[in-house]
Amino acid sequence: MTPRPAWSGHQAEPRTDADRRWLARFDRRHHQGLLSRPAHPTDCTLRWSGPVRGIDGALYHPGEDHTGAPVIAVWSPGYQEIVPAPWRTDDWADHRAATEGQFLPLSTWRPTRADHEDLVLAYLAQRPRELADLGRWVPVDSMTTHVRYGIYEAMLVLHDDAEPVTPTAIEDRVRRSTHELSPRLRQLLADSTDTAAYLRRLLLTPSTSIDALDAAVHLVRADWHAASAPGRTVAEHQAAEYPGTLSDATLTLPAQLQDQI
Repeated sequence: MTPRPAWSGHQAEPRTDADRRWLARFDRRHHQGLLSRPAHPTDCTLRWSGPVRGIDGALYHPGEDHTGAPVIAVWSPGYQEIVPAPWRTDDWADHRAATEGQFLPLSTWRPTRADHEDLVLAYLAQRPRELADLGRWVPVDSMTTHVRYGIYEAMLVLHDDAEPVTPTAIEDRVRRSTHELSPRLRQLLADSTDTAAYLRRLLLTPSTSIDALDAAVHLVRADWHAASAPGRTVAEHQAAEYPGTLSDATLTLPAQLQDQI
């Protein structure tokens, strides 16, 4: 079974300039082949009950691979992946939809991209002064759902404007940006995301400077390797994501990311 993709808004006809800007958020990811990672296992069976929609707007679909081992399929407007797990993933998928409590990683062995993005955003939300450094290093479209993108973009804009980067200010900035959208697109966004709850949970999620930096490096390197060699096999991609078997000297850094590594 193939999970249906998380709503991206592309089925909505843009009616304003704000709509067009919003719908173009992940265009670079699309054109550079960054929307998916060929992940093992690809042969899997997902729950007939369907995916759980997280408060971040992504879909989390539990299942098993051909051996019966647990997997989770994650679909978002800017990325999709299938990740193996050490235990059944139903509870973890439900936890992504909760509106209270900290975010917990799928596992330390093979975290999802959502786990990495959570760590970066949690660190910056709790320590906004770090936006001067880490925020200059991670491209805004490294965040692969509209909620994460909107929160990160709001934090960067507030910091650039020398305004306090507080939860209230972030929510207000996101709210103002969505009010510029056409009514239909704004309603679709309201029905599929929960910015306030997601931000509350980020503020409860532990993330040290080491956690955040490791997560940021993972995000940028993963996109760099994918953009450098979009035709790689699964084994080659995994070797690049976890260096040691594929030489980085064979890669050409895309112009858009040359100041990010």
